[in-house]
Amino acid sequence: MNDYLYYGSILIIVLLFVFSTILYKKLRIWKLILVIFSLILFVIIEFFPDILVFLQDINTKEYLHYYLYLIVVVLAINFKNKIKITQNLTDYDFFELEKELNNTRDSSELLRKRFIHTIGLLNDGLIFYDDDRNGLFMTDEVLKIINSDKPQMTLEEFSKYLHPEDKSAYILNLKKVSKKIPEFLHKYRLKIGDTYTWVEEKLKIFSHDNTDYLISVIKKLDIKLFPETSLQLVDGLPGEDDLTNQISYLRKEKKPFYLAMMHLTNIPDINKRFGRDVGNLMIAEYIKQMKFHFAKDNNTVFRVTGIQFAVIIEDEQRYANLHRALVSGGDLINVRINVGGIVQIVYPNIGIIKNDPWQTIEITEFISLSNKALEEAIRNNKQNYSIFGG
Repeated sequence: MNDYLYYGSILIIVLLFVFSTILYKKLRIWKLILVIFSLILFVIIEFFPDILVFLQDINTKEYLHYYLYLIVVVLAINFKNKIKITQNLTDYDFFELEKELNNTRDSSELLRKRFIHTIGLLNDGLIFYDDDRNGLFMTDEVLKIINSDKPQMTLEEFSKYLHPEDKSAYILNLKKVSKKIPEFLHKYRLKIGDTYTWVEEKLKIFSHDNTDYLISVIKKLDIKLFPETSLQLVDGLPGEDDLTNQISYLRKEKKPFYLAMMHLTNIPDINKRFGRDVGNLMIAEYIKQMKFHFAKDNNTVFRVTGIQFAVIIEDEQRYANLHRALVSGGDLINVRINVGGIVQIVYPNIGIIKNDPWQTIEITEFISLSNKALEEAIRNNKQNYSIFGG
C-alpha cells in the first residue's frame, strides 16, 4: 500500500504541475524547480543510492516518502486555491465584470458612430485600402467624383477610372508608402463620364496587430485658368503692389537684398501639349520648390504675370545657393516635376538685380531693371540667367 502511495505521489506531482500550467496558462518558476528537484531526488534514491553513501545510516527512502507527500499537499492546496479564487470571482464579481464589458462595448459603439458621422461632415473623400493593397473601400465623396455607387472595389477595378497615363505612377506611389515613408501626396486624373478631373490624394500608413494599413484623403482639384488656379499655394501669392511695398520696407530698414525675376519659359509649351490644368499644377509645384530652397520667409515670392514670379532673397547664403544652381544648371533650378503620369522639367529664365542700402534709384526703376535683366536672360542662348551689373 505504501508503495502505491509512494509512486502515486510522483504521478500526482507531475499531473498537478501540468494541469495548473495548462489551466491558468502561466508557468510558475518555483513549481518547475520544485518538480524537477523532486524527480531528480526520486531517481537518485531509487536507482543510484550509492551516490548518497554519506547518508547510509539514514533511511533516505522513508524520508523521501514524507517529502513527496508534503509536495503533493503543497501543490494540491495551491491548485485548490486557484480554483477557489476563480469560483469566488464568478460568484461575487460577475455582475461588475458584465457591467464593465457593457461600458466598454458602449464606448466602442460611440467611437464607431462618431467616426461614421464625422466622415459625413467632411468635404474630402476617404479611401481605406485593404492590408494587401489589392482592394479598397471609398466614402460617398469619392463615389461622387467617379459617379459610382459601388464603395467596395478591387484595385484593378478602381484603376479603370484613372487616366491611362496616370495608372503606372498611381500603382508605384501606393507601393512607396511604408514605415520609412509613412505619408505621400500625389495627383492624378479620375474619369467622370467622358472627361477626366484632377484629384489630390494624401496617403498615410498605420499599423495594427503587426499589420500595416493604408488610408487616404482625396479631394477634387477644380483647376481654372490664371489669375486663379484654385491651387492655394499659387492663389495666395502676393502681387506686384505687394512687391513694391516689400521693397520699400526693406529699403527703409537699410537691408541689402536680391530681386530675382523668374519666367517659367516652357510652361506655355506644357499647356499646349498637356492642357492648362497640368501647367497650373506644375507651376504650383515649381513655386513650392523655390520657396523651400531659396525663399522660406513670408512676403518673398510674388506673382507678376501668369508665368512670371518675383523672388526677394535677403540671406547671402541662399543667394549663393541660387547662383551656384544657376551656374551649374542643376535640378534646383531646372526642376523635374511629376504630375500623375506626366513628367516634365520646368525651365526658367531668371534676371537678378541687387539692392544695396546706399542705392537711391526709384523702386519702379529698380523693378524695371530686374525685368530688363530677365529679358536679357531670355535672349541669351548660352545661359538662362542674367545678373544686372554682374
